Amino acid sequence: MSHKRVSCLISLVLVMLLVGSVSAAVNQWTNATGNGRWMDPNNWSIKALPGPGTGNTQINPSAIVGDIKVGPTIGPGELAVTDAADVWGPEFGAVSFNIVGGSYVSPAFVGMVAVGTAEDARPVINLGAEGSGGWLDVKNFVIGDSWWWHGGPYVTYNQWSGTAIVRDYVWLGGKMNLFGGILYAFNGFNVASVGQPPELCKLNIEGGILILPATYKANVEKWITDGYCVAFGGTGTIVIEEQPTRVEVTAVPAPVQP
Repeated sequence: MSHKRVSCLISLVLVMLLVGSVSAAVNQWTNATGNGRWMDPNNWSIKALPGPGTGNTQINPSAIVGDIKVGPTIGPGELAVTDAADVWGPEFGAVSFNIVGGSYVSPAFVGMVAVGTAEDARPVINLGAEGSGGWLDVKNFVIGDSWWWHGGPYVTYNQWSGTAIVRDYVWLGGKMNLFGGILYAFNGFNVASVGQPPELCKLNIEGGILILPATYKANVEKWITDGYCVAFGGTGTIVIEEQPTRVEVTAVPAPVQP
């Protein structure tokens, strides 16, 4: 074997080892400073913000310093990004994740995974609380148990204002409350994909707007019939409006009794 070929093989092995080490890397949320800010590098285990080359981003109680329920907050004007090679996106334990006027973007296969193993250890994701707005832009959005993750349905996503873009599918295995803002699911929205009962898996629409593919009217009607989709916690009425390229789902409250 020539020296040139040996050199090429050594280079290839080194590249493979490097790629393997990067893909195996984990950047854990620690909140070591106690300030709860995503954009503070000192709050991450590798002392660097999540992003290209930083590996799997995890938000898990086991790595948090202090209050294990304090997850990161993305504040006004801040842009948080996770690695395109990171198919998990953030893994959530029993912590909160808040987008308060900032933006979170993930081009990964699964943009965000939220998991919980018990009702009293429920991760909560909030977008735009108190009218603060914000931007969530992910490829897939998995909330609780799904075809892909079987870690527990005890997860809640609350959208109060702002915009959420899901460029592939929403996989709802926990609870979603659309109190305001707009959520676009470009390719589809799957409810209870592993057979969760309605008391564990619920889509509640109040002041928000859900935009689905144009073929989804029948899907929404079945969710309503089966008890998975309600308006104002079950007291209002779901409104399904068909457009040429999409279906818009909103809700109206029950009439006020005289």
